[in-house]
Amino acid sequence: MQESVSSILAQTQTEWELIVGINGYPPLSNVFLTAEAYLCSLNDSRIRLLDFPDCKGKSVTLNKMVPLCKYPYIALLDVDDIWLPNKLELQWPFLKLYDVIGTKCVYFGEMNNIIPAIPSGDLSAFNFLQVNPIINSSSIIRKDLAQWEPEWDGVEDYELWLRLWRENRRFYNCPEVQVKHRIHKTSAFNAKGNNNQVAALRAGGKPPTTPN
Repeated sequence: MQESVSSILAQTQTEWELIVGINGYPPLSNVFLTAEAYLCSLNDSRIRLLDFPDCKGKSVTLNKMVPLCKYPYIALLDVDDIWLPNKLELQWPFLKLYDVIGTKCVYFGEMNNIIPAIPSGDLSAFNFLQVNPIINSSSIIRKDLAQWEPEWDGVEDYELWLRLWRENRRFYNCPEVQVKHRIHKTSAFNAKGNNNQVAALRAGGKPPTTPN
């Protein structure tokens, strides 16, 4: 978490708030208290830590956090990922023109210095059924559109982008690499069976059931 938070503090665009959500642990867990001690040590009034002990799953937690955000736009950053310093500043001019703004990213960790092939610029003509073109930790989304479906946890970001794309919402990707996305075995896409969910998403169906 410290690397991710430090990358937000280093942003050249300084008008932001950071909300850190801890979910799935008992109230005031060691995880929460450790995060609290670290964030308090930063002494930055733009940072808030929230405890969601009753929230199971990423989508439910995100949906609880959205109404607590004071700005009309939400930028996502997964705990393992890192923003480069100019990230928010580069996206800022596009906020009034597009509903979702992303950037290119580079992988690091168990897969280093690989830049995934995603389109840049205005994505109006891009077919979102081909590939997910929005890197989750690069995205800024209008607050009123930020609503995730818990049944699609694991591919909840792609489900949201597909849903908004089908509504003819406006997407844009900055061509610069502004996010470092960590790759490790526990987050491996196919290891979680998320490839099966993607097939169902693209077909416009329901998520596949997981055998007990």
